[in-house]
Amino acid sequence: MNGLIVFNSASDVVYQNLNTPLTQKIQNVAVAQGLVSAGMQEPGSNLDSNILLQIFSPIVGSQRIMQCQFDNAYSSLQCEQGFNLVFGELLGFTFLKIGHIPVEQLGRQMGVAITLTRFCYGANLFAAQAGAMQQELLTQCLDCYESLLSEEDQAYLLEAMPKLLVNTELKRTIHLTLDATLEHLRQLGLPRAHALLFVSHKLLAVNSTGQALPFSAADLLFLSLMSRAMQSPKSPAQRAVAVFLQGVSHDVNSGCVPSIVHISRLHGNQVLLQIIEYANMPLTSCIYDSFFVLQKIISVQHQGDSDALKPAYENLESFVGQTLTALKRYAKQRPEDMENCYKKFATKWENLRKMYAEYFKNFEREMLVRIESNLPSFGEELKQLFTLACCDSSSVHELDQLADTAANVEAKLLEFAEFLAVKATRNLSIDAYLEDFPGLVHFIYVNRSSGHMLAPDLRPNQLVPKTKLWSMVEIARSYLKKGQTTVMWKDKAFHYSYFLWFEDQSGSTLSTSLDLQQHFLATGAASGNGTKSPTEPGALTMDYYHDLAELCFPKISPGKVRVYELYCIHLGLVTATCAVEHARRLVATISDVVGEETF
Repeated sequence: MNGLIVFNSASDVVYQNLNTPLTQKIQNVAVAQGLVSAGMQEPGSNLDSNILLQIFSPIVGSQRIMQCQFDNAYSSLQCEQGFNLVFGELLGFTFLKIGHIPVEQLGRQMGVAITLTRFCYGANLFAAQAGAMQQELLTQCLDCYESLLSEEDQAYLLEAMPKLLVNTELKRTIHLTLDATLEHLRQLGLPRAHALLFVSHKLLAVNSTGQALPFSAADLLFLSLMSRAMQSPKSPAQRAVAVFLQGVSHDVNSGCVPSIVHISRLHGNQVLLQIIEYANMPLTSCIYDSFFVLQKIISVQHQGDSDALKPAYENLESFVGQTLTALKRYAKQRPEDMENCYKKFATKWENLRKMYAEYFKNFEREMLVRIESNLPSFGEELKQLFTLACCDSSSVHELDQLADTAANVEAKLLEFAEFLAVKATRNLSIDAYLEDFPGLVHFIYVNRSSGHMLAPDLRPNQLVPKTKLWSMVEIARSYLKKGQTTVMWKDKAFHYSYFLWFEDQSGSTLSTSLDLQQHFLATGAASGNGTKSPTEPGALTMDYYHDLAELCFPKISPGKVRVYELYCIHLGLVTATCAVEHARRLVATISDVVGEETF
């Protein structure tokens, strides 16, 4: 049993994605409670939202009280017979993940569900204007991640993108082909664009124009996941969808990048993605950030925290001011409906600003009630502003020509298609490393800064069971959250080792003066005694490794620090000294294989 239900601030069900066993279970509970007659539910259809509301409203209501009044919401509920519930929150929406799986795994799925929702909707979650297409996209991505990838593909276990290695000459040909595609898009009036080429779900090349915002690791994972989710025998060879990418985290405009993704399925298991960024990025960034600041001040007011209210308001005032300034700069391009929305938004804000100014003079409860009654309408104007400024891709008139550019790419790479298809199935083989690294049975090398990984493909008859690999990653993550960047352990059959290190842009190793173990103990993250749950290592839910680099090297720009991970599995007879020596030489060997390309 597995499923997701999302409730809005009024506790109405706005989204549900429940598998058949869970649907049947809830249906049986509804019949037992007299909420519905037996046999009323049509097979394959969604449950009535009123039934879900009746059954889950006590839990959701209790969760809201704990969050609003005490800022101490439940993270999960563990029930009998291994039935668990995990809670999440995004911009006032409550996410409820239900499953017959461990809480830790359910929590990771919850984080991914929230991230996929942001990719599909931006800041205006489950808005009516988004239509059924975005909801269908979210459902397809969730189903693909949970049923096909989370237990089958080591790329989504590690949350990193497998890189396909080819020789220098072929690599140059591919990049020149994609550069020509981007140049054609520039001539069409699309200066901010990317071209990605996947072969059998491995990343072969990423090319971007100079004005485009660089991808984050989460962007690459989402784009790969989306292309897989929309791949079926009945799917059209060409398809375009609207999404909201994140952008690399150290860029000032990152967070929400409205984009059109054109997906083309080419010969030989190749998939070409042409991504067009179309919105005004400074304006989009300001509006997007304002949603989170507004939600923060609403939470503070619900909690009655008068000390935190003034800083929260000053933060809101700053972001709204930046939004209004960005709108003025955008004035010459504003259509009439945007102009009207801008005026309404500015008027609502001016009224709200005066109310806050009056409240901070006398701190009268009556004025705070007036403010709270005006915040929802202000939020609606902000949503309307987001819809007009960030969701209108009508200015991109050249979408019909993207199919032609994809056909050109396919024609230029046709002679290499069969080779690339075979190479993708034999990208890296552990057999090639056995002579130089006796006892090594598997490894995973990850560049956390680029979001790329290299690892031998998993085979049905491989020596290391998948369960051992999944367990190794979970154990390594548990120690990393305690501040340990080097870990070794053994079981009856294998010797496991994990290494994390930092490098500068020249490839020299960076050492931090911060004692991570002491830091995490002091902040309560390692022991779990902190007021908030510790962040889970990964790239999809949030960029854990970017934050780690920022923590360890506060005086260096995070974009200049590279973070690497190496997982190794050896036969149990291999000593710790040998494993360390193998790890050092393995990284050097892989660097030689990759060549001049920055992995």
